[in-house]
Amino acid sequence: MKIWRIAFIMLAAFSLVSCSNDDDELQIDQLAGTWEQVYDEGVVAEGYVHYTFTPGTPSTGGTCTINSYDVFTGDKTIQRDYALTDNGRRLTIFIGQYGGKPSEVSEYDVLRLSSKWMTWHLTGSDVVMNFRKVK
Repeated sequence: MKIWRIAFIMLAAFSLVSCSNDDDELQIDQLAGTWEQVYDEGVVAEGYVHYTFTPGTPSTGGTCTINSYDVFTGDKTIQRDYALTDNGRRLTIFIGQYGGKPSEVSEYDVLRLSSKWMTWHLTGSDVVMNFRKVK
């Protein structure tokens, strides 16, 4: 009887370890495309924010077009450069000053990146942002 219990426990342990969810994996090659920010349940969004990532070379990162709409201010589109570091776990979006060197950066820890979902954590804060891929 004891052998059967041990065998059952080992089977259960192997079954749980072998289960994986592809949506929780970090798939850096999935960043390219358009992502829409998704807000927590119960939060009323009075507009939207879309990030469109166009990769460049691995050493230079790429460009990010941020399109936002707010019912109070209307449409706004801005162009930024971005870089991925720490094996793609850190996303840095550069804010250039008049086409010169970046004057400011926003850094995010990429917690989740798959073909459908992405989650960022703004470094140095409690802000977590969720996105779903739209294109």
